Amino acid sequence: MSASTREQAKQYLATHKIPQMFESLLSCLMIERPDDPVVYIEKKMSEIKQIGLDKVNWETFVFHLHPYRYPVRLANIHDGSKYDKEREQEEETLAEMQREKSMGEDYKSDLFKLTEAQ
Repeated sequence: MSASTREQAKQYLATHKIPQMFESLLSCLMIERPDDPVVYIEKKMSEIKQIGLDKVNWETFVFHLHPYRYPVRLANIHDGSKYDKEREQEEETLAEMQREKSMGEDYKSDLFKLTEAQ
């Protein structure tokens, strides 16, 4: 295999994110250890088609298992980690949505008070 052919092959794999796809499949296979790995891989390949290969990385199918993502830990430990920051952002987003919702229900502009007959 010539150097240019090897580079073309590397470029092909990188362009189509083949290593990321296999990393994600191997990660979930190592953790879940299904009885029928072929059926399991077919199912995961179907999921990859749905979410899009460009969004796949090694933790795609094991993301929820990360110890930092454990809900009890996220709720109680605030250590400044990136997961803690993600939780803070989610809480801020939820709080903002709640403010907007309550403002829409209860808010009355002072403009109406000024124009009402006394």
